[in-house]
Order: sequence, then structure tokens, then C-alpha cells
Amino acid sequence: MIAGVVLGGLLAAMATWRTTKEYAASVTMVVSSPDRGAGAASAYQGGLLSQQRVKSYADLVASERVATAVIARLHLHATPEALRAQISAHAVPDTVLLQAVVRDSDPRRAMIIADAVGETFSTTIAKIETPSADEPPSVRVTVWEHAKLPVSPVSPQPIRNLALGALLGLIVGSAAGIVRYRLDTSVSSEDDARETTELPNLAVIGYDGAADRHPLIINAKPRSARAEAFRQLRTNLQFVEVDTGPRSILVSSAVPGEGKTTVACNLAITLAQGGARVCLIEGDLRRPSFGEYLGVESAAGLTSVLIGAADLDDVLQPWGEGRVGEGRVEVLASGPIPPNPSELLGSKGMAGLINLLSARFDILLVDAPPLLPVTDAAVLATRVEGVLLVTRAGRTRREHLRRAVEALRAVDARMIGTVLNMVPVKGPDAYDYGPGDGYVSRGRHARTSSPRTLEIPAPDSGVRPAWPVTSPPSLPSPAPSSPAPASPASAVTPVPAATARLGIADGGDESSSARDPLPDGATTVPSATTVPSATTVPSGGPHVRVPAARGSAEEIISVGGRTPRGTDPAGGTTPDDNGATRPPSSP
Repeated sequence: MIAGVVLGGLLAAMATWRTTKEYAASVTMVVSSPDRGAGAASAYQGGLLSQQRVKSYADLVASERVATAVIARLHLHATPEALRAQISAHAVPDTVLLQAVVRDSDPRRAMIIADAVGETFSTTIAKIETPSADEPPSVRVTVWEHAKLPVSPVSPQPIRNLALGALLGLIVGSAAGIVRYRLDTSVSSEDDARETTELPNLAVIGYDGAADRHPLIINAKPRSARAEAFRQLRTNLQFVEVDTGPRSILVSSAVPGEGKTTVACNLAITLAQGGARVCLIEGDLRRPSFGEYLGVESAAGLTSVLIGAADLDDVLQPWGEGRVGEGRVEVLASGPIPPNPSELLGSKGMAGLINLLSARFDILLVDAPPLLPVTDAAVLATRVEGVLLVTRAGRTRREHLRRAVEALRAVDARMIGTVLNMVPVKGPDAYDYGPGDGYVSRGRHARTSSPRTLEIPAPDSGVRPAWPVTSPPSLPSPAPSSPAPASPASAVTPVPAATARLGIADGGDESSSARDPLPDGATTVPSATTVPSATTVPSGGPHVRVPAARGSAEEIISVGGRTPRGTDPAGGTTPDDNGATRPPSSP
């Protein structure tokens, strides 16, 4: 619609600029009838006759006879037809006035021609309305007001032309938009994908202009909208079928260019970040791209194992060691491109290989070719436990997606859902939930809008923790040498220095640190901070004060292994900075 308005306005402006300016000069004539008798009746009849004649004379002003006489009188270099096109006349309603208008590109020439038309028409009517030479004419036409020199042009009218052009453009643009919407058969929303395939849509991945240069989320911000979309896909895959969820998944699409390889690689990384052991197989033996996406060696791989030229353990390549969190990703590249990909992928050796890898890994992902151009994906779909269809928003046709689903159903493949990829992030149908939305968790009693809290590097950030934070090794808990006081102290919890960066939160009771000064190098940590409670700590680090729950005393913990003041490794009490003693606490 906007394009139509702009285009219509530009066309109107161009037409206005190219149109020759025209000036209009008008002459006014009076039609009268001579009073041949006395009385009102005679005058009334003369007025009626004049009004009747005015209507007829309006058509005679631009006649060929008048135009020829004007050309001869002014010696114009024009034809009667061309001059007649410049002359127009109309009768003033309910009067005996007749007005003739002449248009011309020259204002002075328009004035001269208008005066000549008035004089010539008066003379011509006098000859027509004279019954005989010795009698006066029955109707007389007299020039009442001569033409004046026009100052401004009457054509073109820029404002009117621009308004009309914009209005026409709006109408045309609206019609084109409606037609385009009605004729659009692409998959543009989750509802389109769900209605076309009758399958649930497991994730909506927004369009990222930098995905061509950085296709993997390991290179993106860990809390970007694109990374969150793949985490949503990972979560939804866990709930497809809780008891018998698929362990081997084929990732394919209807047509090329829908981002299936990018989705497969990022899904493998996301699953490994969640702690799964993932094997990523390059099943696209026609256009392999793992070497470009993952940087792995593709000279030997899947085809080498299937033809017996290499062992499986020799061609499995670990990827992202230390960068994918708790789990791991191992890649089985395509290997040499065979002349018969479909037969090779449908062989018994391929089925046995998938079964073997499914037993060795938690999740097996197979990147397959598109379904409609070749039959490789349909062949592989019979070997895996689930098929994930990737569709590109605004490009994949519903008919293509429907045919891809029919091809999978023809081989009795198990389809688990779709992924809507490259969804626009701007406009009314945008799916945008990035860090710019301001969804940040805050403390209940935070004093500032950006509290400084305990920061533990996420697995997505490219740093692998020294040990699992969620499941620390258990240590024996020595019994305390003396009973706890009436106000029990919180547990003394060592903090792994290589895992956590401790900060000071702007909430809580500020007076506690003022009453009990900390030793050198000690840091106050909010009680809501989650710290592994039984992790061994190297020696030589600073002390950290951990506030306990409400009603409990705060404790000083050792980050580097030095014994904090106020505690005794043997379970007794030791004096602190002020000379006071602290009771022992449970480890």
C-alpha cells in the first residue's frame, strides 16, 4: 500500500511536470431580443426567447463556421478543428448570459482569440437572426465583457494531480496486497505448518542476518533469541513422548535452502549443553557441508565405514571438547561422495550402523537431504525413530510441505514435528524474545535495578566447568565436637574458585558486615546464592562470608583452603578478629 501511494504520487508529479501549461481567457456575451411592443407581456416573451436562444447558442460558439472566421480574422496558423478544441462555451443558468472560454499555452494569444470569438459570434448571429435586409434581427448577441489577460495557468494543477495520484496508488496497492495475500501459499506461521502437516510445531527460530557468517550458536551470545529457540526445541523434544522418546532423529526439509543443516548442528550442540552424548551423522551424501559448518575432515566418514574402508572409531571426530557443557558431540562426516547414495543409505550396513550408534550415544541426529528432490531422506526415515521437518517461513510452499509429509507417510516413517525456521523478527508476525525485552530476574528486595549477583559461566559461553556443578562429589561429614548453640549457624560451604565468580548483592541486611568486620580478602555472598555444599577446595585462597537463613548466624567459608577465623578444622572454636569465639558448624 505504501509503495502504491509513493509510486502514484511520483507518476502524478512526473505527469504534472511534463504537461504544458495552459492559460484560459473568457469573454461574456448577452443574448437579447428587441422590444417590438409595449407592455409587460411583450417584454416577458422577449426574455423567454432570449433564454431559449442561449441554450442553443452555447453549442454554436465552438462551431466550424466561427472557428474558420476567427482564423481568417487573426491570420492564425491553425486548422478549424484545432481551434475548436481550444474553445468552450456555456450558458449561465437562468440568465441570458453566454460565456466563451479559450485555452492556449500563450496567455496573450488566449485573450486575443477570446475577444475575436466574441466579436465573430455576435456578427454571425446577427446575420442568422435577420429575416430581411430592412428589418432588425429578432435576437441580438452583444459582447458584454471582453477577455482579460490571464495571470496564472489553469492546467496542470499540481495539488489535485498529486492527491489523485496518491489515491489511485493507494487503491492499486491495496488491491495488489489483497491479491498477494489470497494467492500466497507459503508457510508463514505456526498455524500454517500445523494445519498443513497435522503435526506439532516444536520451535520457532527467528531470522538472523549473521547466521551466514556464524551459523552455530556456540559463536553467538548464550542468551540470544536464536539460542533460546534451540533450547526450546531441546525441551520440546523431551516431551514428544516421555516414555518412548526417539533416540535417533532424522532432520530433513521439503526443498533445499530451508536451513536443515544449521538446525541439525545447533540442535546437537544444544543437546550436548544439556548433558547428552550426541552423535551427529552427515547423511546428505550429495551436498555435504559439515566441513564448512563444523570444520571437520570429510575425506573419510560414513561412506568409508559402509564400504568397509575404515573402522567406525577411526572416523568418529569429537567436536567442541570443553565447549558444549556436560555432554559431548561426536561427528561422523560424509566421507567420499558415492555414485549411489540412495542404495548406500538404504543398505543393511546403514541400519546396523544406526543401531550401533544409538546404543553408544544418548541422541543420534542424522542430517538428511531434502525430501522432494531425492529419495535419500525417505530411505533413511525408515532406519530412525523419528523425523523432524524443517520449514522456512515465507518461502516453503504449503503444497511442498504437504508432499513431503505424504512421502514420509508412504514409507511409514514416524514424524515427531516441525521446526519453523527463519521467521521474520520485524512486523506484525514477528517472533522476537531477545535480551532487549528486559526479562531479567531480580531479587525480591533488590535496591537497584541491576544487582550484582553470583555469576557462574553458562555452558554456552564456551567454558567448560572443572566439575559438574549440579552433582558435586560427596565428602564425609565429620561430627561436631560440641553441640550447636541456640541460634544454629548455617553450613560452611566451600566454593570452587575455578567455577564461580562471587559478587556482592545490593540486598539484605547491610549492618551485619558492619558489626562483624571481615578478614582480608573476604567477600559477602547473598544467602540465595546456590553453592555446592560438598566440594573439595584447594588451599591458599581467600575467605568468603556466607549469610545464613533468617534467624541463623552467618559463616565464613574458605575459598583457598586457609582456616577462617572463628572456626577450627578439628571442630572447636577459635578467636576471630575481635577476640570472640565462634561455635563449630556442620561441614
